[in-house]
Amino acid sequence: MNWHKTFPIFFPLLILLCLCAAPALCSEAAPEDEPLLGVREGWSWPVVVIQPPEGWDSEAGNTIKLAMRTAERELSLERDAINGREVTFMFSDVKDASEIGARLAMWRAMHVAAIVTFADADFSDALAELCAENGPSLIYAGGEETSINSPETGDPRPYLFAFDLPYFARANALAEAASLEHPGELAAVFTDILSARLARGASLTAGYLAARNMTSLDISASAYSQDQFTPQVRELEAGGTKVYICWLDAMATLSIWQTLERRRADSVVFYSGPPRVILTDADGIIVVDKDVLLERNTEGRNAIMKLIRDRFGDASVEPVLAARTYALARWALGAYREVGTGDDTPAIAAALGRASGIPLMDETLSIDPSTHRPRSRRYGLLRVENKRWASYGSVEVYSAETAEE
Repeated sequence: MNWHKTFPIFFPLLILLCLCAAPALCSEAAPEDEPLLGVREGWSWPVVVIQPPEGWDSEAGNTIKLAMRTAERELSLERDAINGREVTFMFSDVKDASEIGARLAMWRAMHVAAIVTFADADFSDALAELCAENGPSLIYAGGEETSINSPETGDPRPYLFAFDLPYFARANALAEAASLEHPGELAAVFTDILSARLARGASLTAGYLAARNMTSLDISASAYSQDQFTPQVRELEAGGTKVYICWLDAMATLSIWQTLERRRADSVVFYSGPPRVILTDADGIIVVDKDVLLERNTEGRNAIMKLIRDRFGDASVEPVLAARTYALARWALGAYREVGTGDDTPAIAAALGRASGIPLMDETLSIDPSTHRPRSRRYGLLRVENKRWASYGSVEVYSAETAEE
């Protein structure tokens, strides 16, 4: 490879090493300071990675490092890489939000054009406020619980991106699942008026049902007791309602299911929350889940573990996290590849916002420029059968049709 030796002069080696954690990846992998040689000498562009809450010495931290190094190595083995240069993921050890300002100044001086954060929401959001309008690009490894949009315009802020769809994408998924289960039927949408978040989810679900030619009834109450909704349920049943969508807690949802179970077997109950153990007695109840398709994809899990083992030997990783991290790395590297340089922060942000061909097990993601999130994601459906959560197909949700927090 024809390495270019020109690189802006920034901080001395001591400062650079202080920026990044330096534990070994595993016994077969190269030490952390060896890959940083390219950054120091100028033939590799740096991308900062913020550690997960568990730290770099955890199983999650090790998985993230190995998955990112795998994508990085794939690029380095290409004949000319990116115009003769590479990209190096630098694993930052910054933990305290009070350090963010100083670290960000250093990273900008080093021409860091992108940061991937696995940190908790408080830390990531503090960093986002400093990056959102002026860069570098900040990619949330999750971002389900975070709004990356400008409150003034409703558009995504120019340097913020997220890998997950927003929390309320589950409202889209529930409406789509209900329309497939009982197309054109009247749906009852239950919520607890004491929870603004649940009430908003219910309202959004009603709107998405209407877009699918389904009418709905808003059943709102203060769900202070398990049988609070029993009179309404009996009235709805008498009128022939078959679809019940619950933006409630698990106990209130279970109470609705129990009331229905005594009377008609063709009714279906959807629960807006995660697949809780308490609901496994509720035969036929359905939930939507953003990660279950990855968790239950045996072929995809084996493929990502093999990919990492081929680079680093017998590496122990969390396969779902590894697959997501590898996709994030490919997203970032693809932007550098498109632009052809790591020294143009605005161009890399634009490339991140229109990226395509991002591999996530058996999905191939593209990014919607209007949302700075994947254009669409498949949500798995789980249905209780014989006291266990069984796979029940999937629905596709588009980020342009979802609501932010």
